[in-house]
Amino acid sequence: MSSIQERRKARYSKKKIVSNDDLYKSNDTSYSIDSEVEDTSTNRNVIIEKAREARKKRRKKLSVAEYDYQKMAVDFSKENVSQQLYNYRCAMEYLAHVNLQSSSTDLIVDRFKNVIYDYPNVDISSFANKHNAKLHTWLIQQMQYAYGQKYLGVLYILNGGMGLLGSMFLDTTLRYENIRSFDLNGTCQFLADEFMKDELLKDWRFKSCQKDLFDIDYASNVFQVRLQDGKLSTPYDEIPGTIINTHVSHMTNYQDWWNMIPDTKRVVVVGETGDVPRPFPSSQNFNLKFPMNFEQYSGVITVEDKQYFMKIGMK
Repeated sequence: MSSIQERRKARYSKKKIVSNDDLYKSNDTSYSIDSEVEDTSTNRNVIIEKAREARKKRRKKLSVAEYDYQKMAVDFSKENVSQQLYNYRCAMEYLAHVNLQSSSTDLIVDRFKNVIYDYPNVDISSFANKHNAKLHTWLIQQMQYAYGQKYLGVLYILNGGMGLLGSMFLDTTLRYENIRSFDLNGTCQFLADEFMKDELLKDWRFKSCQKDLFDIDYASNVFQVRLQDGKLSTPYDEIPGTIINTHVSHMTNYQDWWNMIPDTKRVVVVGETGDVPRPFPSSQNFNLKFPMNFEQYSGVITVEDKQYFMKIGMK
């Protein structure tokens, strides 16, 4: 009997439907997408529900770690087929909900492909998902409407994660000098720099940094980061031109942070409802917490069971 026939026989003898998680972990070649499953609506609903539960289990917060390129490069490069497949799915979900009609390039597709291929052993689901895709699209579109071809200076993206929002700026005609992405998690610095490695090599047009948001001088910052060899870069003065914080609801003391922003500084702030440390019950409540001297946009969007509130303007 041929190996193909053996696999078919083994496949047909299976009676239990195997979940996606178990299928990926098994590495059992006897399973295939053409396995015989009774085509009924009941079975389809069971399969869909199991897939949803699997996604919920996988979506966990990225572990917080100190930036250590040498260690992370080894750990994240380890083979993990199950995680890698799920990361591809997360990337597709993100890209499916991005809607930037004025985009001139699609660099973000190649960026996803490269980082998922090179680092299969790290979970990107907290960044690449429907919520962030819709939020990032909304933010970019409103900034284009508000500023057009006005010069934005150096973009400071706070809680920048793996650099997805920064990457989306590259697919627009918005004018800015450089992009800086700050996050308290060192894993985010690793992922963001790898995700944007081409721009990193262009005189740091993009650079991520592990840094507490309360340690940044928003008037005139001294920019210094830990490099891949563990050494600190040469510090240099930098004036933030536009400050973007899409995670104020995740800050327990967001009001202290807001008080650090100089008056007349260009800012974008986003709050949200739901299970977060500081949810906002309404857009009115959110607007009152972040008064601006010159407001250029204020709005709300709903994604599934969550609402996001955004303000753009000059503090």
